[in-house]
Amino acid sequence: MITAVLLLTSLPFIFAYTTTPPERYFTGVMVNIPDHNQYFAWMRDLSHQHLAANRLTPEPNEPALFHLLWWSAGRAGALLGLEFGAVFGTLRIFATILLLASAYAFFRIAVADQIQQRLAFVLFAFGGGLGLIWIAVKYAQRLPEAPFPFDIYTAEPNSFFIALAFPHFGVALGLIIALIGLTLYAQQRRQLRYAVLAGMVGALIGLQHAYDLLTVGVVLGLWWLLIWWRDRRFPAFLFKAGLIIAAFALPPAAYLSYLVLTDATWGGKLAQFDNAGAWTPGPLHLPILMGLPLLLALLAFRPRMLRSRDDAELLVAVWFLAHFVLAYLPLSFQIHLLLGWQVPIAVLAARTIQQVVWPWLRTRGLGLARPALAAILGLCVVTNVYILVWRFYDLARYSQPYYLSQDEVAALRWLGTHTTNQDVVLGVLEINQHVPVWSDARAYVAHWAGSLDFFTKRDNAERVVDAATPRDERQALLDEFAVTYVIVREQDSSRAAFAASAGPELVPVYENVTVTIYRVARDIPEATGSRDP
Repeated sequence: MITAVLLLTSLPFIFAYTTTPPERYFTGVMVNIPDHNQYFAWMRDLSHQHLAANRLTPEPNEPALFHLLWWSAGRAGALLGLEFGAVFGTLRIFATILLLASAYAFFRIAVADQIQQRLAFVLFAFGGGLGLIWIAVKYAQRLPEAPFPFDIYTAEPNSFFIALAFPHFGVALGLIIALIGLTLYAQQRRQLRYAVLAGMVGALIGLQHAYDLLTVGVVLGLWWLLIWWRDRRFPAFLFKAGLIIAAFALPPAAYLSYLVLTDATWGGKLAQFDNAGAWTPGPLHLPILMGLPLLLALLAFRPRMLRSRDDAELLVAVWFLAHFVLAYLPLSFQIHLLLGWQVPIAVLAARTIQQVVWPWLRTRGLGLARPALAAILGLCVVTNVYILVWRFYDLARYSQPYYLSQDEVAALRWLGTHTTNQDVVLGVLEINQHVPVWSDARAYVAHWAGSLDFFTKRDNAERVVDAATPRDERQALLDEFAVTYVIVREQDSSRAAFAASAGPELVPVYENVTVTIYRVARDIPEATGSRDP
């Protein structure tokens, strides 16, 4: 099963790398370029230092962020001499193996019936929503975009989509499952050594995806309370296990909380999280977002599970219900709290299929039962089939944002060897978001959350490269954050017209067929070398 997932999710990358035209450059990413460029910028910094600055914004700020995942990836990439796209691909494989192995182990200890174990694993690995409905609506009504895109493309509760494009979610979810599974195993075996292992896993979560500890804490805390209520005695063993886990997990989470509360740059980044408009789809949209597995899980759920004598069944029931609340907490990152919901959904959906659906279908005869079950499973995976197939269509365009032109790559490489972290580079968002990946410079605008006052800077960058902008207005914008270099591409503005309007304060220092880089003339030392990614 793991091999099948890895093979299927690798096919679009193989296609892109083997078919990219000579004049284009594949970035190695095929979903969500802005966020992955942010991670690559952190990797660049963490490959040679332990803390990263926020170089997606022009405001000066000291290195302050430690992120274990991107520190590890950056160090490994530097050691092996890999470009960031190759590091990303390697990390994706590792994350997928970790995710699926953790899920398989959890199903083994949480589900007694072997058939249900296998069904749960299949649903977890391949199951998705019914968002294809909105794709059909798009084409039926000839709309420019599908309505309710978050019903289709929300990755957190979709393991297959995670394996395809979001390795950081894969690592985080694999660790969530491992922590909760180890806690269950410790309870079943009454051995605190497994709680120690769970605590170590919690520390790993805290050092890279700290808000997932909220999910873990709510699920395990409610489980502990319900066991106390069920047994009418204080669950001392689980209390000790919880203290051990908290002792490991809370210090890293406290560090990240301190960072965003005390550092204006990182706190400002978190404050802009709602710029993406990424909120959990409303309750009426959940059957589309989560699809048939959710509906099957609801059929299996019974209130009596909340007082079950089986600790594993009680845990699954609590985990299932908790996300109905977690996903709508008044937090800017609420949509991320859907991560992990597919685990209890898969367990409960597998129970419905094995105990209700299949017996009922068999009474209609095997000739009907087997194709009907295949149709049910097909509906569980249909949207993921669309997402996978659409990647080929998207990549076959060989265009932004997943590809750069070789002229753009050459210009970015020039910046990589001629700028330092004291430089600020300005260009339109489409190209400037790549600057922190390819160079040590700070970007005037690069990311919807990481660039402080994002919308203003995005608009200002477009005005700067517009040849029609008056020189005094352009100069004022460049001076506000001491911009040192400006990137102008032919598709952003007529370079001939821009050159005519630039004035002596903008000195061309690099040029190729479609890209020109200008240095802003000020009394500052000439920038010195840096590394290519």
